[in-house]
Amino acid sequence: MGQATSSLTPAMDPNGISKTIKVLDSLLEEVQKASPCNFSH
Repeated sequence: MGQATSSLTPAMDPNGISKTIKVLDSLLEEVQKASPCNFSH
């Protein structure tokens, strides 16, 4: 998880924020695909 925290540090500039959001979005998608039982809405 070292990469995730390092990508969260430059969150002061808008480009870094949108990039981080995209990364977190894809990460969440992968997690939901990997474990659908944990994300039964």
